[in-house]
Amino acid sequence: MFCMLSLARPQVGEELLVRVGPTREAVVSWNTRELEGAIELRVNAGDGRTSAWLPYVRFEADARQSGSARDSFVRIDTDIVRADVDLVTIGVRSTGSLDALFVSTPDYGAPSPIVALPAVALDVPPYAQYDSKHPDERGWCAPTALAMLLAYRDYPLDVPVVAREVFDARYGGTGNWAFNVAFAGTLGFRAAVVHLRDLGHAHAFLADDIPLALSIAWRDGLPGAPLAHSQGHLVVLRGIDAQGDALVNDPAAPSVMMTYPRRAFQDAWLAHGGIALAVVPAPLESTLLRLANG
Repeated sequence: MFCMLSLARPQVGEELLVRVGPTREAVVSWNTRELEGAIELRVNAGDGRTSAWLPYVRFEADARQSGSARDSFVRIDTDIVRADVDLVTIGVRSTGSLDALFVSTPDYGAPSPIVALPAVALDVPPYAQYDSKHPDERGWCAPTALAMLLAYRDYPLDVPVVAREVFDARYGGTGNWAFNVAFAGTLGFRAAVVHLRDLGHAHAFLADDIPLALSIAWRDGLPGAPLAHSQGHLVVLRGIDAQGDALVNDPAAPSVMMTYPRRAFQDAWLAHGGIALAVVPAPLESTLLRLANG
C-alpha cells in the first residue's frame, strides 16, 4: 500500500465520496475562506458496512472544535479517522463552501532503503515556541511550526496569534493537525495534512521549495533533541545536509536551528505516522498533489 492524497471539492450539503485505501486510517483536512461551517464524515467499509454521519469539525469566526465521534467500527480521534476494518470510501458533507478538501492515507510498508540525497537548504525563519508574554504555554510547537511555514511564504504572524486561531476547544490544545492547515487555508493558501513514506519522499518537497512541518515522537534515540522524550512534537524540516542529516527548525530548541542524524530523525518521524503539514500558494495545488503521491 502507498501513501495517497486525494483532492475533492464537495458541494454544499451534498455527500461526496472519496475513494481510499483500503485503509484503516485517514486524515481529512480542508481549506476555506468561510468564517463558519461544519463538516461530517460517513465511512464505508470493505465488508459492506456504512457508518452513521459523524461530526468531524465545527468552526466559527472565533471558535473551533473537533467532533471526536465514533460508531461501531470507526472512530475519530481528534483529527484521525481510525477503523477496526478496511475502509474503501469516506463520505464528506459540509454546510459551507470549501476551496479544497484533502484526504490522506498512510503507507503501512517499510521505508525505502536509505540512499544519498542531494543537499538542499531552505531559508525558513526560525521561531521559538516559548513566548515571554505567555510563560505558562509550553505546548505551542504546532502553531510555531505553522508560523514558520507561513513566514517562509512571506506571511509573518506572531505565534500567539496563530495559536489562538488553531486552538481546538474540544481537544483543549493547538496540536490538531487539520486545524493548523485549515487556518492556512483561511489566508488563501493550499495546505494539507499528508502522509509521506520517508525522508527521501520529504526531500522531493524540499527540492521543489516546499518546507514541511513534521510530527515526531520518541522515547530516546534522538541525539541532540531539547526534550528527553515526546509523545508528539512538531518541527520544520528545512533541508538535508551533505552528510544526509536533517536540517530542522525545532521550536523547542534554544537555538531553534538544529541538525539531527538522518536515521534517528526518520525513525522518530515515522514512529508518529509519517505525518507532514504542507503549505503552498494556491496555484501550486497540483504540485502538492504530485509530490504527495509521487
